[in-house]
Amino acid sequence: MQPATRVLISGAGIAGPTLAWFLAKAGAHVTIFEKSHALLPHGQSIDFTGSAITVIKKMGLLDQVRQLNTTEKGSQFIDPQGRPFAPFPLNGGDGVSFTNEFEILRGDLAKILHDATKNDVNVNYRLGTTVKEVILNDDSTVKVQTSNGEVEEFDLLVAADGQWSKLRK
Repeated sequence: MQPATRVLISGAGIAGPTLAWFLAKAGAHVTIFEKSHALLPHGQSIDFTGSAITVIKKMGLLDQVRQLNTTEKGSQFIDPQGRPFAPFPLNGGDGVSFTNEFEILRGDLAKILHDATKNDVNVNYRLGTTVKEVILNDDSTVKVQTSNGEVEEFDLLVAADGQWSKLRK
C-alpha cells in the first residue's frame, strides 16, 4: 500500500481550504499554513457563477452560501441630483451584471470553507506559520523551512496565499 500524498498548502483564504477539501476526500494528508494567527473576517463581496457554483454544490455548501448571501438587489449610478441613471439589476442568469444571485462576503466564505475542513482528519491547519524558504523542490519531494525554523517535507507545495505572495516570487 502506497503512503498518502502529503500536501502543503500555503494560504487559508478561499483557494487553500477548497483544494484541501478535495484532496482530503481523495485521501491526501493536507497541511495548511496561514500567516495570520486567526482567519481573516474581512474582504470584498464575491459573486459565484458557473464552475464556482458547481464546486460549492459538490462540496455540499450551497445552503451555507445562501444563508450568508448579501441579498444585494443590484447596483445603479446616481447623478448629482440623486436620480438613478444607469441601473445594473441582479443577474438572473442571462446577460451581464455586476451582481448575481450568489454573492457572499469573502470573510464569510472563508469561514464556511474552514468549517468544512477543520475537523477532517486529513486536514491540519497551522495558523501563524509560513514557509520561510523552499530548501528543495524536485520530482519527488518538497522540503521547506517554516517561519518557526522547523524543516518539513511534503510531496507537493501549493501557493494559495494571495496576490502578495512571497512564496511565488
